[in-house]
Amino acid sequence: MPYNPATAEGNEDAESVGVFDEIIVTARRRSESLQDVPIAVTALTERDIARAGLEGVSDFANLVPNVTFSNSLNAGTNYLTIRGQTQSQYAAPPAAIVVDGVLTISPLQFNVDEFDLQQIEVLKGPQGAIYGRNAIAGAINLATLKPSDEFNAHFLAGYARGDEWKGKASISGAIVPGLLYALGGVSYTDRRGQVRNITTGTYSDKVEDLTARLRFVVTPSDDLELDLKYTYSDTDGRDPSFISSASGDPAISSDPLVSNRIGYNPRKLHDLSGKFSLDTSFATTTLTLAYVDIAEDIDEDLDYTTADFLAARQTQDVDGFSQELRFASNGDDKLDWLVGGYHVRSTEMRATEIYIDLFYLGLAPEPTQADFVLGSASDEYYYETWSGFGQVNYEFLPELSVSFELRYDDDSVRQVSLAEGEKQASFSKWQPKGTITYKPSSGDLTLYASIGKGYRSGDFNSSGASYGNPLIKAESATNYEVGAKSILFNGKVMLNMAVFQTDLADGQFKLFDSIGATNVGVNIDKTRIRGFEAESAVQVTENVRLNASIGYTDPKVTAFTPPTGFTGIASDYIGNRPPRTAKVTFNFGLDIDIPVTDNTYIFFRPDYRYIGGYYWDPENDYKRPAENVLNFRLGLRDLDEQWSITGYVQNALNEKITSDFQPFSNTGLPTGADVYYPPVGAVYGLELRYQF
Repeated sequence: MPYNPATAEGNEDAESVGVFDEIIVTARRRSESLQDVPIAVTALTERDIARAGLEGVSDFANLVPNVTFSNSLNAGTNYLTIRGQTQSQYAAPPAAIVVDGVLTISPLQFNVDEFDLQQIEVLKGPQGAIYGRNAIAGAINLATLKPSDEFNAHFLAGYARGDEWKGKASISGAIVPGLLYALGGVSYTDRRGQVRNITTGTYSDKVEDLTARLRFVVTPSDDLELDLKYTYSDTDGRDPSFISSASGDPAISSDPLVSNRIGYNPRKLHDLSGKFSLDTSFATTTLTLAYVDIAEDIDEDLDYTTADFLAARQTQDVDGFSQELRFASNGDDKLDWLVGGYHVRSTEMRATEIYIDLFYLGLAPEPTQADFVLGSASDEYYYETWSGFGQVNYEFLPELSVSFELRYDDDSVRQVSLAEGEKQASFSKWQPKGTITYKPSSGDLTLYASIGKGYRSGDFNSSGASYGNPLIKAESATNYEVGAKSILFNGKVMLNMAVFQTDLADGQFKLFDSIGATNVGVNIDKTRIRGFEAESAVQVTENVRLNASIGYTDPKVTAFTPPTGFTGIASDYIGNRPPRTAKVTFNFGLDIDIPVTDNTYIFFRPDYRYIGGYYWDPENDYKRPAENVLNFRLGLRDLDEQWSITGYVQNALNEKITSDFQPFSNTGLPTGADVYYPPVGAVYGLELRYQF
């Protein structure tokens, strides 16, 4: 949460602020106090990450107001929503995702195990100038353990419901003190699952994942650093099969999983990056190079019944290379500045084959199996982006500063398919942002106001899509925001608030197309989004800390042109909420330490999360019910947090609400049914941690 108690360890830059340590963030690509940054930021420290048991984006996203995250179908199908702006399958998230200072190239990189997390920063509002492309609604900045002179070893072993075994280990330290440092780590998870398919006897939520990482830091001098990192991930993901809804009501998700085929979802990832940094008395020069190669397959039942009627296979391969050069002032003067350029080129292949049993075409005397190719589509996409960006921040007075940011993106996309030949499109956008910050001399209050533009590039729909327009337009947003950050009651209370309005043009979302076994991108012409958020942390006693946050987002469609294949007229959609946008999110949590001995504590952490209901479809006919998520962690640890034994329960209320509902009115499924992804109930387990 947005606090760090004074007893927390490991933050060498922290200075006491009452009972809180100052949280140092890099939200503007330089080290600053969280309370001084004129951006709505939720910061989770190493201590928060360990106490809350955060392991992936689904864990930390659900601790941030006005942010939701879910995953379905396959490892790469993510739905990140920030302030009413959302993500669809295989589409870019509405935020730049940066890991150890390197911008990710593909959305398929987002759901990879980032173990040894040290800090998480979730920024809201357009952040393109500082963080990069597609940062239309914000940025997520992840920092993992960096090897240094100090020797570190981290070990974790755990078991959970669903016959889940997991282990993580990493070791880091100096190979040549003062020159060469290294880190090696591995994470392994093997989960049988708990959602049983009554036809096949297998489990839908099975997963096996092996992720390994090597990182080397070379420091030839005090001013020069080379940071090299390689990540390998091999995942055998969940069964992609959906469930047919007998009721057609998204609030009812108790239908049995009966698909006759055992689906699979293998994914392999290679992620290599290098970051070169040179510090001088004038500025810091940073050159970043990154390469990623990802291959992911999906094999699924497509009729979702006991009959072997339809099946589908999808393949996606991504290969990309990026480079960024930036120059940043050293931050010692009233004038701070940053300037740079970015280039990325990637190739993506998406292929789909649909299989049918010939019996259902009247070409076989009796049912056999769905192994005859009924239709296929194969598309190759070639993406390239050139960007330039800059930022200037000037301190007119000790209490008053003004900053201006500007980014320009020039995107091109080329699609090649056997069915439609070659198509090309280009998109470009200037993205300015201005901010005024006022900080009274008391130092306990920061006020800011900003106006900024954000942008997310467009794309082509699959050549095999059965409806929709061929081109998905680029999305743009203008955000107006005012905020306040404060430390109150002699440092016992931290309270941060923001109010915003976003005018969104050509908002993007996707709907599942079962005929083409693909997803179809659709644009909403205009959406007005208004909202606010507040985060607080309270040091109740020396051993009890409380955190709470609330987010409210009110998105409303003000113009919509139904694409080909949609029924109804434009007026049917005006005033509706865009899909997957919850109005209210609320968090409440406690962090309690109970001394047992001079060196041993019992710790207890309950976290409650409320996510308001939202619609699955632009017609607003199908609504996901509100969700109440209650998590508990109870354990024993030593004073220095070198070891801990933790029992936990996730989703203690056993809420079984689907992460994806696809109505027949949008999919055109041949069976005529609405379908949804199997929800998973409560998960409880035990973890052992040790570090030295």
